[in-house]
Amino acid sequence: MLRENLRTLRKLVFAADLSLVALAFQLVVILDNARVGFFRGFLTSDDLLLPAVIIWGLVLWYQPDCYVFRLKRISEIIRSSFRASLIAAGIFLAFIFVTGYYEWNRSHLMLFIALGAIMHVILRLAIAGMLQYYRKRGFNYQTVLIVGTGEMARDFADKIQNNLHFGLKIIGFLDWEPRSNLWRYQDIPCIGHLEDLPDLLKRRQVDYVVFAVEKSYLGKIEVSVKICEEMGVKVSILADFFRLKIARRHVETFFGAPMICYDPAPAVSLPIIVKAVLDRILAAVGLFLASPIMAIAAAAIKLSSRGPVIFSQARCGLNGRKFTLYKFRTMVENAEAMKKDLLRFNEIDGAAFKMARDPRITVLGRLLRKTSIDELPQLYNILKGDMSIVGPRPPLAEEVAQYDLWQRRKLSMKPGLTCLWQVSGRSNISFKDWMKLDLEYIDNWSLLKDAEILVKTVPAVLRGTGAK
Repeated sequence: MLRENLRTLRKLVFAADLSLVALAFQLVVILDNARVGFFRGFLTSDDLLLPAVIIWGLVLWYQPDCYVFRLKRISEIIRSSFRASLIAAGIFLAFIFVTGYYEWNRSHLMLFIALGAIMHVILRLAIAGMLQYYRKRGFNYQTVLIVGTGEMARDFADKIQNNLHFGLKIIGFLDWEPRSNLWRYQDIPCIGHLEDLPDLLKRRQVDYVVFAVEKSYLGKIEVSVKICEEMGVKVSILADFFRLKIARRHVETFFGAPMICYDPAPAVSLPIIVKAVLDRILAAVGLFLASPIMAIAAAAIKLSSRGPVIFSQARCGLNGRKFTLYKFRTMVENAEAMKKDLLRFNEIDGAAFKMARDPRITVLGRLLRKTSIDELPQLYNILKGDMSIVGPRPPLAEEVAQYDLWQRRKLSMKPGLTCLWQVSGRSNISFKDWMKLDLEYIDNWSLLKDAEILVKTVPAVLRGTGAK
């Protein structure tokens, strides 16, 4: 939100970035020369040096987050630097491939990329550490005037007071209406009311005016915002009107208009993109490796009972989007028509149907379900992008229609072949606990969590835990 725009610092850091790219390049050349017993000196005219500096320079210059140090955590600084390095490395490798320049071997290329990335991170950590050191001692700070005295204003003040390294200093609060009594919060005084804003901006040094706006006061700040604009003072408006417990806030623009978005599921990010790529790779590999088993299962189904080999069914995917799910048929041909007569034998509470001794399931079908072989055709759903390897199981539309409000949130993430439910007892747990496990997965999702579930899925499938 409140970000510094120190052009001089950016130019200095950019110059240092280019120098570090050249230094990393030279170090690799020197190591290569030392390996073969040849030394050409510390400078080289290698044809790749100039392209490397240009590529890294262009990428870094057009990644402004790499040059912002105020109001950023150390983890965010490291992440933005590594992201830029990865982009530059990808372009550099593509350049080498297109030009056919193969003088360096792969280990040297990887060493150069790794050295460059590490050097850029170390440089930014050093700058961030230096800035934080001086800011905590009262240097290089910017002043903030907070309009409002309510909970939102106090929360914002707490965040500034607890993060002195951000380099922000609160000079006071302005109340919406005149006060008859003295008021302070955390030793920060109330120095006037909204009508005093123009006079305060004339008399005091103010870098930012932050409006901690409650919904009822939105119509009262327009004139004050225009006054700040006219007087050349930066304005920020805290628009956290709805204190939601689960959804993650983020700001976007729509045709130039700012929008506050609340996302109850993991937002599109590099890990989500990696998950999508891995899904398709694992699905393709899985289909190839499982093809003999699938062929045997298909033949056995065809020979053992009447009906199609593949059972297809409409399911609800991401945000309720309908798609066709594929499974090996494990029931008799008219199983769907028989279901309404068996509903009274349902053994699971809630909007799902489970029956231990379901008469519709064939002898072979029980074996396929016990071993989860019946789920293998869903690898094709994953390859199409309808599903993920790991994610909440896709429900029927008729089940979704019976969900409680909180249970509908399981559709906020792409459904999967396996999830916490599969490794926690499957049919042996209640429907309510099943839904809670799905939401727990969504709220705590990470690539590491997916890997843990996959590792636990293998023994769960081998044991046939909870399968019916």
